[in-house]
Amino acid sequence: MLRKCVRLNYSGLSWGSCSSLQASRWSTTDTAAAATADEEVERKKLVNKLLYRSKQRGFLELDLLVGLWAEQHIPQMDTGMLQQFSVVLKQENPDLFKWLTGQQQAPQELQQNPAYQALSKHVAEQLAANSPQEAQAAAGKEWVRGWDDYNKSGSSPAGQDGKPAAA
Repeated sequence: MLRKCVRLNYSGLSWGSCSSLQASRWSTTDTAAAATADEEVERKKLVNKLLYRSKQRGFLELDLLVGLWAEQHIPQMDTGMLQQFSVVLKQENPDLFKWLTGQQQAPQELQQNPAYQALSKHVAEQLAANSPQEAQAAAGKEWVRGWDDYNKSGSSPAGQDGKPAAA
C-alpha cells in the first residue's frame, strides 16, 4: 500500500510517494535530517531577526554602526554568540550609543558579553579612523550639547545690556 509522505532533502520539502515499509526504514535518517533542518530553519529565523533589529533601530547612528557590523559578522556566528548579540540589541538606543561611543561606561554584564566586546572594538576602530579627535566627546562627557551652552560659557548672544544685538 502506498501513502503520501514528506521527504526532507537539502533543497527543502518535497512531496513524494513511499511505502510504509520504506518510511519505517528511513525514519532514523529522516528524523536526524528533520532535526538538522529544523535547527537550520530556527537559526535562519534568528539570524534574520537580529539583522533586522540591527539595521532598523530607529536611531540612524546605531543603524549604521550596529547594522553594518552585524551584516558582516552575524552569518559566521554560532547560536551562542547569536544569543549574546540578542542581549546587546535589547538595550535602549540612547544608552547603547553612549556606551559604544565611550561617553559612558557600559554595565559590567554587558562588558563581559563577547558580542558587545566585538561590536565595541569595531566602533572604537571606526571612530579612530573616521572621526577627528576634536569632534569626539571627551571621555565620560556627553557628545550632544544643549541649546543653552552659551549660558554655561559666560558669553551671550545678546548685547552687553541683555538686549539682542542689533543686526
